[in-house]
Amino acid sequence: MSLRLLYSALFAASVAVAPAAWAQVQEPAPPAQEYPAPAQEAPPVSDMPSDSASSANISDQQIEQFADAYIAVQGIQEKAANDLQTATEPAQADQVKAKAESDMIAAVEKSGLKVDEFNHIVETMTANADVRERVAAKLQERQGGG
Repeated sequence: MSLRLLYSALFAASVAVAPAAWAQVQEPAPPAQEYPAPAQEAPPVSDMPSDSASSANISDQQIEQFADAYIAVQGIQEKAANDLQTATEPAQADQVKAKAESDMIAAVEKSGLKVDEFNHIVETMTANADVRERVAAKLQERQGGG
């Protein structure tokens, strides 16, 4: 499993979930800026069911686990971003990045999901409004909205 895929998946999750999860709590995001316009169709992922089947295959428990992992990973990303700003040498920055990657993987696995399951949920929710709404609702609940 590529660590870059985890980063990519987390970025996609942030883009897909953030406007839906926090739009009601904060100022509404300007229309047309909530989601970037797709430049191209995403390539099909082998062995993955269709959108509606993907939604049905993602259990409430997996959504709960995903929400826990997502919140933990965001905290790790924020800390790493702050640490990178104070890094004075490339080796120090590399060390911060390596620790963040390791911590993110550990956070996902601690939630009860495997990294590939986490990434699958991210991929599904970027293409499936039902899954995106389920995740956004769970995140809002976790962060004091419910």
